[in-house]
Amino acid sequence: MTDDTPQSLGGKARSESLSADERTGIARRAAEKRWSERGAAASDPNLIKATHQGQMTVGDLNLDCYVLEDGRRVFHKRGMARSLGLKSEGGNAFLRSMTRKGIGSELGEKLVERIENPINFKPLTQDLAHGYEADVLVEVCKAIIRASELGKLSTSQEGLAAQAKILQQAFAKVGVTALIDEATGFQQVRQPDALRLLVQQYIEEEKRQWDKQFPDEYYDELNRVYGSKRLTKNSSGTVMQNRPQHFAVFTRTYVYQPLENGVVLEELDRINPKIGGTRRARFHQHLTEGYGIEKLKRQVQEIVTLMKVSDTVGQFKRLFARRFPQVGTQLSLLDD
Repeated sequence: MTDDTPQSLGGKARSESLSADERTGIARRAAEKRWSERGAAASDPNLIKATHQGQMTVGDLNLDCYVLEDGRRVFHKRGMARSLGLKSEGGNAFLRSMTRKGIGSELGEKLVERIENPINFKPLTQDLAHGYEADVLVEVCKAIIRASELGKLSTSQEGLAAQAKILQQAFAKVGVTALIDEATGFQQVRQPDALRLLVQQYIEEEKRQWDKQFPDEYYDELNRVYGSKRLTKNSSGTVMQNRPQHFAVFTRTYVYQPLENGVVLEELDRINPKIGGTRRARFHQHLTEGYGIEKLKRQVQEIVTLMKVSDTVGQFKRLFARRFPQVGTQLSLLDD
């Protein structure tokens, strides 16, 4: 499809009126400007550096991956596009594809913001690169699969869904952080408490004041799939939302366990143990205001969505196992 607006036609006519030398000069100056800007960025003393880099193999794909000096695990932007089967490896191919109709509606504002603002960093072997934290690719895969299941993808986009499922299954088996650490050799040098440092992004040392993080909708859907009454009365006769004890077990299993493949839950158990059968605080009171709470909210919404399309607890568990293969597979050994 061509653009035949007066501006585009005028620009085309002007381009055709230029001599070969003039066109070459314009192209050279444009290239010099890009390289100048790139050099300025690369010389920025605040530019974060990679300490390790390597290639992660997923099927027949090789994804360039890095560990930055602040501990973030990063994929190269071009590799992100290639991993999803996007034909163009240009710098903005990933962004363009993710913001198209269908996929874009399932990304959420915060994920879109992260995609629009890649990380500038210095690899070991070149001056400047652009990438995304590894969990961006994980979340994008989930969004693509979700869009496919809801029938929002065009025929030409269904290939993205197939590739997203492959990536999600690969990452779910071990965890994307562990895969990058192995590919870059970082696992050989990282400190024993490196995973704990990752978990600290979720958890605050001092618990926050109580703040409601589980919407009423969450418990309403729980009552529906379990076939229990939505409302009940307490000992004083006050009508309140029904939240039987087994809901706490459900929340632990399906909301907290998937966070970093159970590592966050393990730390929460450590800092907030049961004493006499009860805990001093609710788990979410220990989560950081930004990173931790946002991850929790996202997981709660995932579970609410799965419950909404389930008629029974059994159906929910099957859908959960598809959405979270590693966790779901482990739980299938315990749950009917």
